[in-house]
Amino acid sequence: MPEYVSIDLETTGLDSARDRVIEVGAVAFTPDHTLATLERLVDPQRPLPESVARLTGISQADLKGAASAESAMAELAEFVRGRQPVGHGARLDLDFLNGSGMWDPDWEILDTLDVARILLPGAASHSLPLLAIELGFSQPRPHRALDDADATRQLLLRLREEAAALDEGLKESILALVAPYGWAVARFFAEALTAPNPVSQAATEKVERTADRSRLPAKPPDDPDLMAALLAPEGPLASVLPGYEHREPQLQMLLAVAQIQNRGGSLLVEAGTGTGKSLAYLLPSIARSVSHSERVVVSTNTHTLQEQLMTKDLPGLRDWLPWDFKACLLKGRSNYISLRRWRRYLAQPCDDAEELRFKLKVLVWLHSTESGDRSELRLQGKEEVLWTQIASDPLDCIGVHCTAEDCYVHRARAEAESADLVVVNHALLLADAEVGGGLLPGFDHLVIDEAHHLEEAATQGLRQEIDGPGLDALLDRLAVQDPGAHEPAGLLAELRRQPALGSSSEALVDAIPMALSARARVHEMFAHALGQVERRLNEGERREESLRITEQIRGEEAWATLSLAAENAATALAALDTRLRSAVGTAREWLGGEEPDQGVRELEIIRGRLQSAGVLIHEALVAPNPHRVYWFTLIARNESLLLRSAPINVGSLLRERVYMERRSTVFTSATLAVAGTFDYFRSRVGLSDNVEELILPSPFDFYHQALVCLPSDFPLPEDEDFDVRVEEAVARVARRVGGRTIVLFTSHRQLRDVHAALKHRVDLDEILILGQGIDGQRRQLLKSFEESERPLLLGTSSFWEGIDIPGERLSCVIVVRLPFPVPSEPVYAARAEQLRDPFTQLALPQAALRLKQGFGRLIRRSTDRGAVVILDHRILGRDYGRAFLDILPPASRFVGPAEEIPGQVGLWLDSGL
Repeated sequence: MPEYVSIDLETTGLDSARDRVIEVGAVAFTPDHTLATLERLVDPQRPLPESVARLTGISQADLKGAASAESAMAELAEFVRGRQPVGHGARLDLDFLNGSGMWDPDWEILDTLDVARILLPGAASHSLPLLAIELGFSQPRPHRALDDADATRQLLLRLREEAAALDEGLKESILALVAPYGWAVARFFAEALTAPNPVSQAATEKVERTADRSRLPAKPPDDPDLMAALLAPEGPLASVLPGYEHREPQLQMLLAVAQIQNRGGSLLVEAGTGTGKSLAYLLPSIARSVSHSERVVVSTNTHTLQEQLMTKDLPGLRDWLPWDFKACLLKGRSNYISLRRWRRYLAQPCDDAEELRFKLKVLVWLHSTESGDRSELRLQGKEEVLWTQIASDPLDCIGVHCTAEDCYVHRARAEAESADLVVVNHALLLADAEVGGGLLPGFDHLVIDEAHHLEEAATQGLRQEIDGPGLDALLDRLAVQDPGAHEPAGLLAELRRQPALGSSSEALVDAIPMALSARARVHEMFAHALGQVERRLNEGERREESLRITEQIRGEEAWATLSLAAENAATALAALDTRLRSAVGTAREWLGGEEPDQGVRELEIIRGRLQSAGVLIHEALVAPNPHRVYWFTLIARNESLLLRSAPINVGSLLRERVYMERRSTVFTSATLAVAGTFDYFRSRVGLSDNVEELILPSPFDFYHQALVCLPSDFPLPEDEDFDVRVEEAVARVARRVGGRTIVLFTSHRQLRDVHAALKHRVDLDEILILGQGIDGQRRQLLKSFEESERPLLLGTSSFWEGIDIPGERLSCVIVVRLPFPVPSEPVYAARAEQLRDPFTQLALPQAALRLKQGFGRLIRRSTDRGAVVILDHRILGRDYGRAFLDILPPASRFVGPAEEIPGQVGLWLDSGL
């Protein structure tokens, strides 16, 4: 029987190089018995941060005279020897253990966090405290080493039970997968799945929800006024929806949506935070679809909102409405697993323990998933890369030869065909429009939520790009001449040797030298381009990432060489395309009605991609389309280039391909209007003046919930001392508030500089400082922020919206600079050139809406209270500052010296206690 030892360390912070261990806890156990425990306080030889004392309950006095780090770690090492060490989220502890010099590097820790993610992919959270609640085991003193170690012991035993309860066929698959490996996770499953089956303590209880639906109409009402009456203060839904709160703006929006779907047309609705807009458009959409058999598509920009609709809002309505309706979620192909690709991948050996854990995670998940949707797996880190090897991909799709039983993509599309309401994201909506339909089922009504992202999503969806290394790799896959080899290798040579392809092999032979020639021409073209781009980017005062190909650049003498190289590359690719088309056509004729060979399918895909690349090269560098913008992006890490193209204006494309064929279209967001009008939004997305408009205020009492602070003596962003003053202001506010602050930047460079300066301040030792791209990415940072007592998070673009942290956990938002777009960004620059007054017509409304989104991170509930500090003095010192002040909600305001702002923020928050 195996012996385990669960370990936990309490420390003064998260940096193993700077911080120290203050407590060691360990529990030695077998699956049947606890063998021994170890608990030691450790003297860190430095003051204990107040935040750590509050978190752990350990005082400075407790540590006086405690064991030294060396003796405690030596004792722990002896306690572990001969046993399998176990930890939860053990990577941080391992940094401290390795730094002690007492830890044997051959001791691999079995991480229960990894095992929980494999066996419990659907858990609300995999943190130890929340797993303790969900699985029903004790953790009496969280953040004390011995208690956390014992909770880890209990978790491991519960995970053994979960493993033992798996389906017998799944057990056999897992045992076969882990058999060749000696990693800790492999040994755990090998032992747990072959041990006597323990009696599971897990108990699930299904709670049936019942409600009196007698007051609800048996059929959806046709009259919009009757529909709105459902949400009246004394209406039928008020008595059945749990926690229902009447909101007049929600009622107005529901009525407007029902009316526009009834008579047809377009509707713009700005609905402030807290309106409850999802219910306001879902209820009439469901009623319309059910009563008139008119399908509704709801499009969102983020997966977060999709998940809210599918896991909360729609199930809630399904439970409480007497009308039977079917809603489904449809995503792009790469979100679904391909079982054909998975089977091939599963048979390949694992490179490391991380890949084995990924395979185990997918193997267990496949026995319970109905959708095959990757979002259920909550992929992290390297798992994102590994997913690409098993995701559905047109390169490995057998199309009509694949059945819905074997293909989650086919299954999802078939489900959408029978649904009343289909939830998609903007990317899929626009991809469907671009190919002329077929990705989505036919639909009559469209609701676009998060509509402020529509122009950006369309630009991204209609963008084209190729990269030098990627294009080289495609051509090398066709044919490559290795030094010393008698003849070229590659796909063309492989297909030529297949007897089943008959006479098509002659065309394949002819294509080999053409592929090699195209490879040389493409490589030459990108080499010329790289030289031109590097020269131009280095001529300026600072190195830019992207270079827009303007008419001025095209007119320079040096451009002629690149243009000629591009024409040669495009010509070579066009000739190769003609030859490959002939080869593929001949091969298909030879095969008759048989399923195409995998190699032939791959050749078709590569041909299509090369053809698109040739067209883009010719268009971008030889004969530009005046309606598109072209630019190079330099990838600094490997000095390679991306060639990109995007439409300058997407309005007409959206109007013709997305809106025109719909009976009704609703656009909604919390941030659409500027200066009380929708003029800016309409101009960007191709809407005429003939649309209905509705601006609904938030139901929140901003005057009593939010304080806006504007320092009257702050330097301008271009001033030399601006970054230093930002650092000081952020530090003073964070100290006064006790962390609980998000700082919004517009520049990654400035974020890194301020982050580095804050990290070196001794007066912030008790604050957990988190920087985007430095201490993790968005999801990791938000998790750390919500779980920490005194967090300070520095973020850029992705943190300006889509964050929902209610309550005191987020009490302050600091805006460093007004979020104007970068003037040199290629798409923005091309659009600005077409306007009479680009600042007023484009830059200012974009920035104002962005600021409103940033403000919206603060107040998410009627009980929230907080402060927003805007450090950019232009909001006070420039004429256009009024546009920013006017777009903000009607909050309380303080204007005064920067040194007074921390005190004002503190008083504001204290007064709300």
